[in-house]
Amino acid sequence: MRDERDRRGFLRAAAVVGTVGLAGCMSDSDEGPNPDDESPDLSIEESDDAPDSWPSFQFDAANTGYTAAAGPTDGVETRWTFPTDGPVYSSPAVVDETVYVGSNDGGIYAIDAESGDEEWAVQTGDGVSSSPAVVDGTVYAGSHDGTVYALSTDSGDEEWTYQTGEIVASSPTVVDGTVYVGSNDDNLYALEAESGDEEWTFEAGGSIQRAPAVADDTVYAGSTDGFLYAVDADSGDEEWTFETDDWIQSRPTVADGVVYVGSNDDTVYAIEADSGDLHWQFVTEGSVSSSPAVVDDVVFVGSFDNRIYALSAAAGDPEDDRAPRPEHFYWYHTGFGEIRSSPAVARDTLYVGNESGALTALEAETGEIRWQFNVENWVASSPAVVDGTIYVGSGDGSVYALEEA
Repeated sequence: MRDERDRRGFLRAAAVVGTVGLAGCMSDSDEGPNPDDESPDLSIEESDDAPDSWPSFQFDAANTGYTAAAGPTDGVETRWTFPTDGPVYSSPAVVDETVYVGSNDGGIYAIDAESGDEEWAVQTGDGVSSSPAVVDGTVYAGSHDGTVYALSTDSGDEEWTYQTGEIVASSPTVVDGTVYVGSNDDNLYALEAESGDEEWTFEAGGSIQRAPAVADDTVYAGSTDGFLYAVDADSGDEEWTFETDDWIQSRPTVADGVVYVGSNDDTVYAIEADSGDLHWQFVTEGSVSSSPAVVDDVVFVGSFDNRIYALSAAAGDPEDDRAPRPEHFYWYHTGFGEIRSSPAVARDTLYVGNESGALTALEAETGEIRWQFNVENWVASSPAVVDGTIYVGSGDGSVYALEEA
């Protein structure tokens, strides 16, 4: 397998995320594959115990993108706008009424969630497209200066730093006292969360530009060598690999024993988490760098073909010698720009940004648009939904807090 990775070494990335995130073909066509005559039945009930935080990229260590908290459904207005001096690709984390986010101006910011006032800012040596993870009073984030930072949530004071050999565009995932993070130096790192000491390093055949997912003692990470890697969380030993035909810039999502991930080969893959065997695959008409959100056996994912898709988690019966497809292709919505943003789902509403500069809310069961909010540049940031408010960054250099109108 190592020889095969070396053969594909030309795919290794050296560009910053703002550029490489646009890789792959795009489609302006509104004509797409035909959905089945089925609708998902989302059994989502209101909860008095809904989360009051969004601690990391796509909410949790498995990158599921789902919260039981309610978000705006009928329309939004701006509570506040926080300006930075560079595009905001980073996805916000929200913990204890504070928003943590990076900017390509090199800053990691702590913002009061209610007022939008700056609580503190730390300047790194280069852009920060990494999305912060906030755990036990510490903010973890990577920088294009090649460093992983651990900062105090209260003051922004540095607790430790860890230097890799290249850009750290990957967002950290923190589980059981360990920080898992990728680097463009082709390595996946496991760092002790309290001290920053290295626990292990796993070498891939290309850069690891996006957040790993961690579930059931396994770390899943995609690479620009086209492989998805499953690595033992304790030892760093390889468990299995799955090969696609292009870069993987989508963050893996793990739900109910299946790993979902997109590839720049225009395909969404569902892979058995324990074996690495193909569960199903679904071909779109553009690169899939968006990360799937998985809720109640429904997979939501965006593509550079201008569409957001809803697919069933179950696999259908394979036809002839073809690879299995999802049992149901529920719906797609199109016409609102290429999608690099990863969707977030709050109860029965899906939120996603696009390259045309809009954040869109859709009814999760039908795909019907509930509202749309336009900004002055692309929205590649994944929304965070907390206490009825959406927090999201934009290529116009701002972080937005949007609440029900």
